[in-house]
Amino acid sequence: MITVRIAHAEPGPGRPADPGPRNDPWVPVDARPFGFHVVLADDAGHRALRAWLAQVPDGTPLPALLDRPGDDIWTTQGIPEELAVRLTSAAGGSVTGVEIRPDRADIEEVTDQTCTARIELRGPSGPRHVTARLDLGLTLAVVSEAPVLVPDAVMNRLAVPVPDGDVLAAFRAARPVRAEQELAGFVIDRRAGRVFGVPAGLPGERPRFEPRNMSFGEGLDRWDLDCADYSDDYSAAAEGPSAVLSSAAAQPRGAALLAQTIFADDYRGATVVFTGEIRAEDVAGQGGLRLEVLRKGWRIRADRRVERSVGVTGSQDWSRREIAVTVPEDTDVIRFGITLAGHGRVWLRNPELRRERTPDAGSAGVG
Repeated sequence: MITVRIAHAEPGPGRPADPGPRNDPWVPVDARPFGFHVVLADDAGHRALRAWLAQVPDGTPLPALLDRPGDDIWTTQGIPEELAVRLTSAAGGSVTGVEIRPDRADIEEVTDQTCTARIELRGPSGPRHVTARLDLGLTLAVVSEAPVLVPDAVMNRLAVPVPDGDVLAAFRAARPVRAEQELAGFVIDRRAGRVFGVPAGLPGERPRFEPRNMSFGEGLDRWDLDCADYSDDYSAAAEGPSAVLSSAAAQPRGAALLAQTIFADDYRGATVVFTGEIRAEDVAGQGGLRLEVLRKGWRIRADRRVERSVGVTGSQDWSRREIAVTVPEDTDVIRFGITLAGHGRVWLRNPELRRERTPDAGSAGVG
């Protein structure tokens, strides 16, 4: 057996999986990652092996675990694998290793369809073994800091050399057979607490580098309605030069966002200002403008994201509002639009997103 480390994991098309329940009110269902590209490094042998794992509904994605800061206790807290490790420890045992076991000798790649995980547990009564899905086994290895083992034959046949210690070099251009080489965009997955860059081949429109269809002349093209599990509770439509976000149930649950997402390249290091005219009708909860600045590689916690809203309640005639924030240099995507939580309707017209070089001006209402 060869001991390897899980060196890297990132979303990729992989095998499509049921996205499962949506846990975030701002994430469209088709923005869920379908799988993960995992790199297993054999540092002693100067080689690396690629694996493809499907994203399992409500599973804890490996990228969120691997890239968490050293002082981050929130990513693993409460996840099933972390609980399993604590229960095992409380019973006097420990996870001592996770072996990747192919289901046959001639597999062409390591996936959750061709391999399983054989988890070794050691306790007062001696070693025991449990077979589990590959993704669960690797996640457990990360949480418990247990070694990952790969059969020599698999490494010898499928691993590739690592040039100059760069374990990712051989895989940067690698994609599953169904994928294209073009970068498709970013996935905002708050359950994972991450913003991911993903390759093409996933459903949904690719974000642009500049706002599009700001006059709603093409309907709601480039604008997405996100309302979590409550898609029947809210609706959105274009009405001439404006868009309207409305409750569609007597007692709507959760919140909805009608937003456009763009790459942040042209706004990094500057102040971005989102302005628009909004009108409200019978807003019982909260509605208004919203601007989000999100960064790849960071957990989406309050101290590592920028989210601003300008709220309206009740019924209000057209007024121009704005939100201004400074965009960090490591920002990947910007999302802007209108929100509604509860009963009512909110309109948006003449939206504008512009770059300024002034300091962060915060949020303000105009008129």
